Amino acid sequence: MAFRAPTICSRCRKPRPAGQRCTCTPEPRRPDTGQPDRAKPYSTPEWKALRAQHLKRQPTCQSCGASARMVDHIRPWKGDAALFLDPNNLQSLCHRCHSRKTASHDGGFGNPTEQKPGCDASGRPLDPQHPWNRS
Repeated sequence: MAFRAPTICSRCRKPRPAGQRCTCTPEPRRPDTGQPDRAKPYSTPEWKALRAQHLKRQPTCQSCGASARMVDHIRPWKGDAALFLDPNNLQSLCHRCHSRKTASHDGGFGNPTEQKPGCDASGRPLDPQHPWNRS
């Protein structure tokens, strides 16, 4: 039986068994299995074209003015295909501002979604007499 000599970990510089992960190395990230269909619309040709067109039209971050790399949905689309591809529901953001918005408003990274008092989950007022709710 062949024997492989231990190797040296590049992080802690301690020997570790060959072919095994060192105890100082974190586990690799696993894909989120909670919402497997969530990423599918982002790989469609329609989204890719809309995203490129939007970034060409608005190349700077709407929040801080830096160069934008992300196209963000202002209102979360939550499975609504029409809202997903609505150009009026998009804004250009840099990576930092997009991560901040996702964490605080959209419930990303395991955070609760932001819900204002007197509004439903999408942010619309609950009061039927509010001007936004009048037809």
